[in-house]
Amino acid sequence: MERQLQRNNFYLKRIYGKYVAASVLSMLAASMGGMIDTVIVGNFLGEAGLSAMSLVSPVYLFYYTVGAVIGMGGSIAANLYIGKNDYDAYRRVFTMSFWLTVLVCVLATFFALAFMEPILSLLGGEGKAREYAGEYLFWYIIGGSGTLFIYLPLNYLKCEGRPQASSLLFLLSSGMNVLLTWLFMSPICSMGMKGASIATGLSMTITAVIGMVLLLCRTENARLVKMGVDVRMLKEILVCGSPNGCNNLLNAWKILLINSVLLQIGAAAYLPVFSLVKSVSDLLTGIITGVASALMPIVGVFLGERDGGSIRRVCRRALQVGGILTLLCSGLIALFPGMFCALFHITEASAREGSRGALACLALSFLFAFPNLMLSGYFNTIKRAMLSNLILFLRLFLYLALAVYLLSSRMGVDGVWAGLAVADALTLGTILVVVRMIRRRSPSLDRYLLDAREEGQGEISFSVKNDLDDIMFASQKITDFCESSGLAPKKTMQVSLAIEEMLTVIISYCMDGRREQFIDIRIVKMGEDVLLRIRNSGKIFDPLRFYEENRDNEELTEQVLGIKMIAGTAKNIEFRETFGTNNLMIMF
Repeated sequence: MERQLQRNNFYLKRIYGKYVAASVLSMLAASMGGMIDTVIVGNFLGEAGLSAMSLVSPVYLFYYTVGAVIGMGGSIAANLYIGKNDYDAYRRVFTMSFWLTVLVCVLATFFALAFMEPILSLLGGEGKAREYAGEYLFWYIIGGSGTLFIYLPLNYLKCEGRPQASSLLFLLSSGMNVLLTWLFMSPICSMGMKGASIATGLSMTITAVIGMVLLLCRTENARLVKMGVDVRMLKEILVCGSPNGCNNLLNAWKILLINSVLLQIGAAAYLPVFSLVKSVSDLLTGIITGVASALMPIVGVFLGERDGGSIRRVCRRALQVGGILTLLCSGLIALFPGMFCALFHITEASAREGSRGALACLALSFLFAFPNLMLSGYFNTIKRAMLSNLILFLRLFLYLALAVYLLSSRMGVDGVWAGLAVADALTLGTILVVVRMIRRRSPSLDRYLLDAREEGQGEISFSVKNDLDDIMFASQKITDFCESSGLAPKKTMQVSLAIEEMLTVIISYCMDGRREQFIDIRIVKMGEDVLLRIRNSGKIFDPLRFYEENRDNEELTEQVLGIKMIAGTAKNIEFRETFGTNNLMIMF
């Protein structure tokens, strides 16, 4: 059989592996930090403290909502511009996100302090739990700006190809929050619930400041630029961020709903159980969200490049990784409920017994929640925000309310927990039906809802191993594609020569010849022009800078001459770091 050019997943596995490890670690750190924070409150203030944490959680979910809409929404829009190689628009999106966050910080602090009593009445509760909730709320509002601002560096550092830095910020924030909470609540400071709230605000604010300094001073593209109010760009940020905001707002509604149902059916003793369920749910959601959020910047860039093949490959990888993690974590929660009860200091017999059923239902729900959350993030990234919001509306509002009210009326408190699994199962079934209906109306869409009509026409993607024989084979074989695509002989020769010369230099100075590695090549015919894109995950190496620095070096004459030849014949040649890896674009 004749040897053909083929694409493998070496490059995609590397970049997705880097992003998913950092994203899962950061989400896990944030969830673990919140869970340990709750554990500390439970150990110092008992079940009244846990009840207060459950009551006030909708408030900090509101702050997370606004931060996510601006920070994550802006970063999703920014990734699309990176894929289009429009870095001026990228900086305008970042600037708009920054000043919008400043405005919201001022307004949120003013109005929250002005209407604190009505907010407390809305949250409900009584006795010691309400008193603790009031203490926590006041100081959380004071430090809320840190929570809003932290979303900018957390998301835009990923745009800059630095997911590890974003992960370290999560770790810093969570670690600092846990240490300060323990210090402020311990006999050393004896600040009670106020101490827990101050610890959260202080840790968020310090981390946000460090993150913004890192983003503005240590990255290549994130800069504040002079601009007026761009209504179109503002709308783009809000639309891209709406599913993330919707998710947090509906999670706040979910907490209010379950709290109110537990109070209505006379199961107030189970509020600490719900606090346990919520913390464990946040932990597992964080892991799944980490898998999904690692996918979003990669899909966003490839969408901007109109590279549907890479989108499908990285989605399949994400489903494999996320599915394995979900099964492992769900099994752990279902098999060891007593461990979590002991951790949260839940000692009352009925509450401990109720926790077993609650955690079993939670574990079951995540078998359906995993695909729901993955689909929500994916649909948002491919500009189908309505579908993303529909998933969140169904699983966190409509189906959840129906399931919880109906099942609790028949099964009591067990029905509340069963409603979690039922809502996610119904949501997944509904979305699969909706996607099928969309594809029926638009037959050109595949199961990823990508338009495949023009894919493969005038483009080719393949991988080249880091050895000279494979490079020479690719250089010769690409001639067949160029000729079949109607490219002029001159452009065909230019593309073939560029592959040979550039890849030879790249494997010499960028890649470890002792290990088998691959370079991804994509060639796209664009009218009369042709774009050659060369990507690899080796050490950062800019051929253009290498040429400028060594053009007079006689020992490197051959390597420099090849780059000079390509630069001289190309219409445009540009090197960028994308995903923190090498991305060389040559237009002939």
